[in-house]
Amino acid sequence: MTENLIKTYEVIKGADILFPSNSKGEPIGKCPRCGSGVKENKKAFCCESKACSFALWKENMFFTKKKKKLTKTIAIELLEKGKAKLNGCYSERTGKIYDAIVILDDTGDKYVNFKMEFPTKKGGNK
Repeated sequence: MTENLIKTYEVIKGADILFPSNSKGEPIGKCPRCGSGVKENKKAFCCESKACSFALWKENMFFTKKKKKLTKTIAIELLEKGKAKLNGCYSERTGKIYDAIVILDDTGDKYVNFKMEFPTKKGGNK
């Protein structure tokens, strides 16, 4: 049975996108979960360690709802500092545009979460 499986084995289509074995380029930062490198691929910024499930998905609902994209620059800042400034966010509730600070809130669960902080304006009312 094992011999038959080996002879008929086919690579799963798309596996290289989700779990690249030889990602091109240098890591963009360190994984906050395991300390391995995080590399960019077509759909995400993923940990190099196959045992780790850390990924910052480019088509992330958190960013999409704000009409923003998770860019390489933002991903690098989130990995280095744990937060990144995000200008021109869209509010679904009010339809207004605002600036915020996105905070990487990774609890080690299946998906990475984010929180927001709102910078206070200098000289404004408290």
